[in-house]
Amino acid sequence: MLLLTVSFISYSQPPTPNNGHGSNVTQGNLQSAPIGTSTILLITLGAAYTGGIVYFKYKRNKEKIED
Repeated sequence: MLLLTVSFISYSQPPTPNNGHGSNVTQGNLQSAPIGTSTILLITLGAAYTGGIVYFKYKRNKEKIED
């Protein structure tokens, strides 16, 4: 839960307006990094992997008990 909270808090901030200082080039609107989507994907894959391990170990232990 701590890592999930940190990932939602640490979104990259959009750049501050230039107001004509230091550059003559107009920059487009930059978006923040898509950290949230990657976090959800990582958690989903981790849960699926862990679920598979638990299922196969349970299945193997069940077969040992029946023998």
